[in-house]
Formats: sequence, C-alpha cells, structure tokens
Amino acid sequence: MFLIRTAFWMGVVVLLLPTDKQQQTKLVDTASTAIERLTTFCDRNQQTCAKGAELWAVAKTKAEFGLRMAIDLINERGNKGPNEGVRAAATQAPAGRLQPTRDTLRPDDLKPAWRGSQRTGA
Repeated sequence: MFLIRTAFWMGVVVLLLPTDKQQQTKLVDTASTAIERLTTFCDRNQQTCAKGAELWAVAKTKAEFGLRMAIDLINERGNKGPNEGVRAAATQAPAGRLQPTRDTLRPDDLKPAWRGSQRTGA
C-alpha cells in the first residue's frame, strides 16, 4: 500500500513539473534560493535560533522524563504477580466506584453442573 501511495504522489509531482525550459530554469532558481535561505536561517536570525534551541532542550528533557516514568511504571507492573495489580487497584479505588474482583467462587460453585438423573432400563 505504501508503494502505491508513493507512486501516486510521485506521479502527481511529475505531472506538475513544467515542460517549458524557461519555467524549468525559474523553478530550479526558486528551489535553490529556498534551500539557501533555509540553511542560512540561523545565521540571519540568531536570537530566534537560540530561543528555539532552548525550547528544544526543554521539550527533550520533558520527553526523557516521560519515557523514564513510563518505563518505570511498566517495570513495576511486570514485577508484580498477575493478581497483585488488580488487588492494589481495588484497594485504591475511589468510593462509590465498583472494581472487578477475582477469586470469588466458593468450592460449591466449582462443582460440575447437575446433569439430571440417568434412566435405567427402557
């Protein structure tokens, strides 16, 4: 599916390219100018780039913290037994909210169901 989408969009781009030599030259010049302006943005706008670098550092720190917290939570859950997490959640649930319980069957509940009496003779 990815290849079909890629081929479609590449076809659209090819169809939109100019065929006239003058238009092709103008397109190449415009693209070159855009790339040059993009690569020299920080040379022309040092304060903006400095502020962007600060914001990037803050975002990176927050992302690292969130990732560490998620990994710690996953590891904490993985170290508990399968029912410990459910029991812990049930004890910490807000009042009035029902929590799923486990292991509530009595020994009588585990016996096989009644199957009726068997007839002897016909």
